Amino acid sequence: MIVFLSIVLLSLAGRSFCQAANATSHLKKPLIYQIGNVVRINADGERPLLRALDALQEKYGWVVDYEDPRHPADADGAGNADALPSRRHAGARNSRREALSVEFTVGPASDSFPDENTVLTTVVNAYNEGNAVMQFELRNGSDNQNGGQQERRFDVLGIIVSDHQNETQNQRPILDAPITVTKRPRTAEQTLALICQQVSERSKIPVTVGAIDGTVGGSREVAIGGVEVLARTLLSITLASMGDHLSWRLLYDSASKSYELSVNGPPQ
Repeated sequence: MIVFLSIVLLSLAGRSFCQAANATSHLKKPLIYQIGNVVRINADGERPLLRALDALQEKYGWVVDYEDPRHPADADGAGNADALPSRRHAGARNSRREALSVEFTVGPASDSFPDENTVLTTVVNAYNEGNAVMQFELRNGSDNQNGGQQERRFDVLGIIVSDHQNETQNQRPILDAPITVTKRPRTAEQTLALICQQVSERSKIPVTVGAIDGTVGGSREVAIGGVEVLARTLLSITLASMGDHLSWRLLYDSASKSYELSVNGPPQ
């Protein structure tokens, strides 16, 4: 009897250990983590590049804007009832398997502060190398600002997509369109809506304002405008007038063939 109980207890203990080990093996790695002077990012699901950019912004306080490319409807799971329009994208044809894994060195010591341009270039290049559906470009968004705005920002823009025949198509980012906005006092939210309206009229692609972080100055009065100025420039200036360290996200919904603009508050 004693021998039988010992065998049962050992069997249960072994099973518990195996279950615990199995559960541990299935634990997801953190989205971003640092070991010594090396930082690793593991992002998966829909828009892994955007998830990586969000993580970098939160960790380092960088200002990085993001713009989806325009992609075919059947490339983003439009028939999937679980795919929310605001989260669809071209990689969702295999969105459950799409992932971005990349690492970089912050510097000679673990408390070194990494160079923003170098890190963002590394992340964008890693995504492009592992994705055959979409390709992105990194730009120094600070070049889009004028009027004394000095905040450093970067833009990550979709510039290439694959069509139904897997042929690549170069695209001009929609916010590169020159628009005219009469300069007069308006709220920041009204200015954003007017910029989107002008881009829609110029590109013939609907662009609307979506979520604006409640902590930013959307109701603040600003006077921003210009004649045949890049929409991207006016957008950057408007965000700079609303507060520090704000960034925008321009996401494309292929089902409605439209864009939605959102504004993120500063990293907490």
